[in-house]
Order: sequence, then C-alpha cells, then structure tokens
Amino acid sequence: MDAETLTGRTIGSYQILEKIGQGGMADVYRGYHPALRRYAAIKLLGRSLQSDPSLTERFQREAQAVAALRHPNIVQVFDFGPLDQGHYMAMEYIEGSDLRIEINQRHQSGRPFSPAEVVHILGQVADALDYAHGQGIIHRDVKPSNILLTPEQQAVLTDFGLAMLRNRVSQATLGHTFGTPEYIAPEQAIDSRAAVPQSDLYALGAILYEMVTGHPPFEAESSLSLALKHINEEPTPPSQYVPDLLPAVEAVILRAMAKEPGQRYASGQEMIHALRQAWGIDPAAVSPPAIAAPPPAPPPVVTPPPPPSAVPPPPPAQATELSRPRRRRWIWLVAPLALLLVAAGALLLRHGGPLAVALATATSTATATSTATSTATSTATPTATATCSPTTDTSVRATRTVTPVTANSPTPTRTATPRPTSTPRPTATPTPRPTATPTPAPGQTGYRPIDAMIVHFVPAGPFPMGTDEDPDAYPHEKPQHTVILSAFWIDETEVTNDQYRRCVESGACEPPRNSSAYDDPARTNHPVIFVRWEQADAYCQWVAEETGLDAQLPTEAQWEKAASWNPLEGVKHRYPWGDQDASAELLNFSDSRLHSTAPVGSYPAGASPYGVLDLVGNVWEWVADWYSQDYYERSEGATDPQGPDDGAQRVMRGGSYGFGARQARTTYRDAGSFEASGAGLGFRCVVNEESIPPDWVQPNE
Repeated sequence: MDAETLTGRTIGSYQILEKIGQGGMADVYRGYHPALRRYAAIKLLGRSLQSDPSLTERFQREAQAVAALRHPNIVQVFDFGPLDQGHYMAMEYIEGSDLRIEINQRHQSGRPFSPAEVVHILGQVADALDYAHGQGIIHRDVKPSNILLTPEQQAVLTDFGLAMLRNRVSQATLGHTFGTPEYIAPEQAIDSRAAVPQSDLYALGAILYEMVTGHPPFEAESSLSLALKHINEEPTPPSQYVPDLLPAVEAVILRAMAKEPGQRYASGQEMIHALRQAWGIDPAAVSPPAIAAPPPAPPPVVTPPPPPSAVPPPPPAQATELSRPRRRRWIWLVAPLALLLVAAGALLLRHGGPLAVALATATSTATATSTATSTATSTATPTATATCSPTTDTSVRATRTVTPVTANSPTPTRTATPRPTSTPRPTATPTPRPTATPTPAPGQTGYRPIDAMIVHFVPAGPFPMGTDEDPDAYPHEKPQHTVILSAFWIDETEVTNDQYRRCVESGACEPPRNSSAYDDPARTNHPVIFVRWEQADAYCQWVAEETGLDAQLPTEAQWEKAASWNPLEGVKHRYPWGDQDASAELLNFSDSRLHSTAPVGSYPAGASPYGVLDLVGNVWEWVADWYSQDYYERSEGATDPQGPDDGAQRVMRGGSYGFGARQARTTYRDAGSFEASGAGLGFRCVVNEESIPPDWVQPNE
C-alpha cells in the first residue's frame, strides 16, 4: 500500500486524500467522510507489517482499546476495520503541532516553559493516563510527539499502539521491549510484560524533566545505550541545568523517575498535585486560556458534500504524524427568538396576570427591535417565564424540596418521534392510570416504589440550551439555542448498585461488566458503574414496564435543563448550584482527591434549583441522544428535541470524579460508544409525565 495507489481510494466511508505521516507500526493518511463532511486521520498497517500476525493483533488491540476510551484529552476513534489483509483505523484529525515541536521551538528560541504552562499541559496528560489506567490500559509510549496541542492549548494524547490491557493474560508482545528509548521506564526497557501504570508516569516524569531543563534525562548514541542508562543510571540532577530550580520541584521530577515503580507517584494527578504545591501554583492559575472568538458567520449558503469521485481541498500544510490541534469549523446560526417571544406572550395573555402583561411588553419590544437587529441570541431568557410562575426561592439549597406553587402555563404535548436504539425496545404494558394530580410545583418531589428512587418535577417550557459566552466551552457546546420541553420527572440521583440489583434480580437487566463495586457491601449506595448504554436504557425500560409510565434515559435537553435552569430567576447557571466556582464541598471531582465514587447524595450543597443531586461529578451519566458535534446548529426552537436520528456514539453528561471543573459545567458534553463502560460512568432516568400516581407525590416542606 503506497500513497500513489491509495490517493482517491475509498476506505470504509473515507476518501483517501494524501499521506501525512509514517511511523514504526503504520502509515497515516488524511481522509474525508463526504456524508459527515469531516476529515479524519486514517492509520494503516504498512505492507511490510501485514505478514506479521502479532503486529496485526497489536493494531487490532489499539483500535479496540482506544475506541472504548472517552476522554477530552485522548484522541477519538471514529471507525475501524480490515483492509488488504491488514487493518485501518479512522481517528479524529487534529491540525497544528505536537509537544515535541513546541519543546524544540522553545529550546531554539530560548523561551523556557513557565511553571503554569508545564502544569497545564502535563496535568491534562495526567488526567488522560489516570482515566486509561482506570480502564486497565497502559499506554507504554508516552512521549512529546504523542501529545498533540490544539490552538486552545488542549493537550490530546494519541497513539495507543503499544497499549497493553492489564486484564488480559494472552499478549502477542510477551518478551519484547516496546517504547521510545528517551522516555522508557526501566522495567519496561527490560521486558514489556513488566509495564505498569507507573511506567507511563515515569515517561511523564521524563517529559517534565525535558520541559523544565531543555534536555532529555539521558542521551546516548544508540537506543540500547539509552535503555541501559534508564535501567542503571540516575539522571543528571535538573538543578545542574537550571541552577535556580526550586528543590521541591527537583524532588518531584526525581521521584517521578525513580527506578522502582513503587517509589513513584500512585497516579498522574498525585504527581501534578505535588508539582503544583512545589511551585506554589493555585489550580486556577493553570486554567486553559480563553478560546478565541469564532470567525464571522459565512453567508447562509449550503454547500453540498463532494461527490464520491471528488477530492476535497486540503487543509493547511501538515507538520508531523497526527500533530494537528483541532480546528473544528462551525456554521454559527442566528437564533430568531422574536417569534418565540410572540408565541409565548400570546399564551400568557390568554391566561392573564401581571406576568402576561410583562411578557407582552417584552414581546412588543423584541418584535420592534428585530427589524433593526440582525441577530437575536438565545440568551434572551424572558422566554423562560412561560414555564410557570414560581413564588418561592428555588436557589441553591441543601434540602430536597421546594414549596408548591401554581403553574400558569399549559403543558405542551410531547410529540417526539420514537428514538432508534441498538436493540429492539420492549413495549411497556399499560396499567390502569390513577386520577391525575394537580400540576406540581418546580422541584416537587415524588417517590418511585419500584426502585425506591426520589424524583423531582421539572415543569414544561422553553430554556436556552448550550452556551455562547463561556470561555471554557468547546465548539460542540455552541451555539446557545432555545428549545421547548414538556414536563418531566427526573431521578434525584444516579441509580445505585442496590437499585440496579432489583432490575437484575427481576431478569430485565444484566449485571455490570465489572462487578467489583456492584458486589461490594460497602458500596450499595454508590452509583452503579461499568454499565453500557444498552444496560442503562434497559433499566429505564424496566421502570416503564413496571409502572406503566413513559420512562427513559433523559435527553440531553432534559438533563441540561434540570442541571442549569433556575425557574425562579429565569437565568441559566454555569454549574447546578449557580455560578460559584467548583469546590470539594459541592461535588466529587478531581480536586476532591477521592479517586473513586462517593455515595449518592453526598453533596447536597451542589443541588440544582430543582433539588436534583450529583448532576456533575461522581460519575458521567448516559443520556438518550445520539452524539453529533454540530447538532446544536440545527436544533433552534425544537420541541422536545431527541438529538440526531442515528449515530455511532451516545452522549454522556456531567463529568466524573476523575475530571475537573471544566467538565463539571452544565453545558459540557461528551460521547461514548455503545460498548463503553467504566469506573466513572453511570446513569439516571426520567418519567415523561406531568401527573404521576398520587401515592408517589410527597408533600413539600
């Protein structure tokens, strides 16, 4: 397989455009997916490697291992399959430079990395490694050229070609040494079978050494000599290159590169925390820089995708293999809220009241202004007053309940189309429905007997989804757009191990893939983890069948409204509890240093305005929607949006105990494959009803 024969060829769904890199295991090409209109990096086994079954098996393991990883600092895998007796893997295409190039440029120009830059870049890599290690995967080739840097200085770890799954007995690489000699851990240099998570942290320490001193820890004329130095010699003290280096920083570097794995740090975040303390850096000082404002919106002309025979124009010149920070190009849509305001005002005028008069005034103003203004953003929150007219404070609180209020607005009728799933979904058996209860108040609590779950009411109405202003937002969180939701009840917490066991014992659910936490008597009240999307969906369908109610995983819109929208103030918050910065008292996240799940409901101060708990931190949460990075650009004004019609991944929300404040924002979104499951991934359910059985309803305090 050479570049001449592959150019213009279609591999899977991708058109091959050009060869952009070559490594020891594979060649890398730039490809284009016409239907999705996106570029991809296509990794292929070279002709010389196809005859080696062990290397082919390693390539397969790379694809399978990385495809199961969903982390903002790990390159995303789109597709994988056989090709010409070998295999291909389509990965996220990233433009720009890698850390190797950045280190070289800094050295040549005499511009050392600042402490904040070092902690910011390596902190992200440490997060990625801790996450991969938690999934049983060791990278084994952590080096600067495998750390990609986006224009926003997001670090993305790539090339898991040497990953070793610790929980597999059979390894095609037994007895061989793999890795890059400049950064290889002593035990790995002797035998790859000895690689442990601390082997990756040794490599991270070697990169830290080079970023601080401008020199690699060891230099030699041959790879064998380098490996022997890692095994037998101590690195030159960094202070010999940087005389004013703080002793505490030098101590962190040398501990990270200790010869024995047990003498190194237990996790990447422990190492970064020690480095922050040594330099006296406040965590806020290493926050990512503000993302540059998007370019002006292009004219509203829809360009059809290129025909199969066409080759799209190439992007800017490439630097090195897979060294491309992400420049995701977006079409920024205008949000015409004037029509929505008019409709909402008409509804309220029918019912009267001072709120209707106020909204009618706002509607008239918006209508007049719209003729002179070319853009109406979805931050126009007055539309949300069509939801209800609460009369009590529903701001951040530690209690589970709110005072009932009378809702003035009718409940929209849910007309969403059925959602596709990976397996046929059972039809809930209808049961006699009790007499409807009065319209509940925002945050009203209920009790679901089937699984002893507390639920909270979220009234119908519009709210602004996504964000335009948050400097920490990723492109797929934009643009902010108004959606209209029917009323629903959402679980107060994630489903626990004890609750999930009820479904398993009924025969409707499968046990988690890894049952270590599920079977632990001390963790019955922890969120169930290691569940695939299908297992989470099956649980909510079990709730539907047992209750006769329309239960399902929450949609992205339902989850975000429950997490971010304050119905009393008519404003959207950055975090469920408000706009106060994240802290260990509000959620279980990386700064909490628990490195594990916590019992559900452990952070009442982090409740959303509806009283819902643990929406961010603790564990990621599966939601119902298929994932598409540009879906927000076409869902303005949607009623009960269900996400794209199909896709390859499902959306995850809320971050987990291994992630930081950026992932705990209410607009942050990520995605995982159907088979994804892990120690930081769970779920909760919603009931798409306004009225629930009277014996469920609990009086508010």
